[in-house]
Amino acid sequence: MNTPRSCHPGHTGRSPRPGGVTALAGLAATALLLTACGGPGDTSEDGKLTVVASTDMWASVARAVAGEDAEVEAIIDGDEADPHSYESTPRDAARLDNADLVVHNGGGYDSFAGQLLADSDSAPPDVEAVKVAESDGTDEGSATAEPHQHEGSGHGHHHSGNEHVWYDPHTVQLVADRIADRLGEISPDRSREFQRSATEFGDTLDGIQRNITELREAHHGTEVMTTAPVADHLLDDAGLTDITPSSFVRSVEAGNDPAAATVAELQELVDSGRPAALIDNPQTASPLTERVTERARNNGIPVVAMPETLPGDRPYAEWLSGRVSALRTALETDTSGSEGR
Repeated sequence: MNTPRSCHPGHTGRSPRPGGVTALAGLAATALLLTACGGPGDTSEDGKLTVVASTDMWASVARAVAGEDAEVEAIIDGDEADPHSYESTPRDAARLDNADLVVHNGGGYDSFAGQLLADSDSAPPDVEAVKVAESDGTDEGSATAEPHQHEGSGHGHHHSGNEHVWYDPHTVQLVADRIADRLGEISPDRSREFQRSATEFGDTLDGIQRNITELREAHHGTEVMTTAPVADHLLDDAGLTDITPSSFVRSVEAGNDPAAATVAELQELVDSGRPAALIDNPQTASPLTERVTERARNNGIPVVAMPETLPGDRPYAEWLSGRVSALRTALETDTSGSEGR
């Protein structure tokens, strides 16, 4: 575990006691402090590494790779906070300072994590998902420069402009591989186990990617609408056409209320019955999006929830597989309703 900010040999933060301290006592105190604080890269008492993720989504990915060899924790766990606007706490800073590895999204999604890393005294190594996606898994500074190969690698997965990269299984595979590389560098004796876990996780994601490919073959060009641009990577991979008014998307991204003309256009599209499904992010619900989802149901348009964080304790792969299945069900049904989280 990395050395906490307060752990500096020879300085305990207390004033010397009157009368001075003998040399022997001073040496003993210093030795005790060093033992308690450890040094950079030290693991916990039980030998486990400590991984801190910005959100539960990336914590789940890290947990799939690290297994029982690491304690993985998320700064944002559940839907109690919006990563875009989250303000970190001193406790968050302390957790990150003491981490062996930090996993975060990047791309402006969880800026608090990048700021914590910039302010950290211990400077723990990190994996930034958006950067991994942009480099397609290559990393000149890594011991493993070439990304591990999975099904679908290098086949049209170069998305841009949307930071919600966990909706792209290919990118998540690359992030898992990078996590395995980093953990292996920190703990070489467990490197093979990390690589094995990343490969097994990638095999699971390959199965999800096959389901997305089948969805694309069956529904390529099918029109859908969204209440927020969260699942764009998945919709793109599935070959679906998003007909959400661009003016509405811009308003959502800017955090502004859409103009009356935009609202009218949105409602007309729903009333027309053109969208085969409405993709909804329940974590950004507003009176307007709630009216739109209700209007969609009333018009027989299925509503599919695509949130930003994991519901409950479901592992990432299980959750994403469920979202793909829910999307398929929505596209193949003519009845109204909401495909749950």
